Amino acid sequence: MLGAELETFRGNRIVMGLVAMLGLGAASLVYVGFTANPPDNRFRIFTLLLLAVPVLLLFWLKSIQVTLHSDGVSYRSMFGEKEMRWDAVERFYYGATKRSVNFIPVGTYYDLKFVDAEGKKLRLGNRVEHPGKLGPKLAEHSFPALFKKVADRFNSGEEVDFGVIRVNRGTGLRVKKLSGYKEIPWNQVSSYAIQDGRFYIWRTGEKRTRGSALRQVPNAFVLQGLLNSIFKPNTAA
Repeated sequence: MLGAELETFRGNRIVMGLVAMLGLGAASLVYVGFTANPPDNRFRIFTLLLLAVPVLLLFWLKSIQVTLHSDGVSYRSMFGEKEMRWDAVERFYYGATKRSVNFIPVGTYYDLKFVDAEGKKLRLGNRVEHPGKLGPKLAEHSFPALFKKVADRFNSGEEVDFGVIRVNRGTGLRVKKLSGYKEIPWNQVSSYAIQDGRFYIWRTGEKRTRGSALRQVPNAFVLQGLLNSIFKPNTAA
């Protein structure tokens, strides 16, 4: 049982609207099926099944409830409940991908996922309202416990795994490329940043770099905090 509730997010109303439009289209087919002469029972059954899909989706979206607690996060819907404590989280994946149709931006797709030490997952995304607001809040609340775990491993000399980026106190960074991991010694790290859904690390003298997608960098914000504590110890959170 988690502690005090801080904020609650429900199902995404925009997604509900799109599903409702699909439902209206399916309902029109149902009308055609039941007014057609001669009647076609197989077509009627097909249209009813077709209508059942958006109706079920609407009920599911309406039932969604994501609550931030003082000590964790909970997810509830008509299909069940899940919860995860902040101190149980081992990895937090934050993905934000801009989508477009014929080069016209249509929005951002969010993939927010927690994984604990036992491999249990809690995954959220655009089915929840205001995912662009929820994502940073999840990162903020999970940060302290995750940062402590990472800092302890780093200070003990253990190589810390951030997916495609690995950090070693003695040798520096290793970044995965097509040909394998490439090392960047500490004295060759020029700067780093999270921009436009990617984690960038620049070598000394390097002006351009491709960066790694945030969804491939678990605990990306913790990694940024760790690098801040190394390169900017007086300003690090």
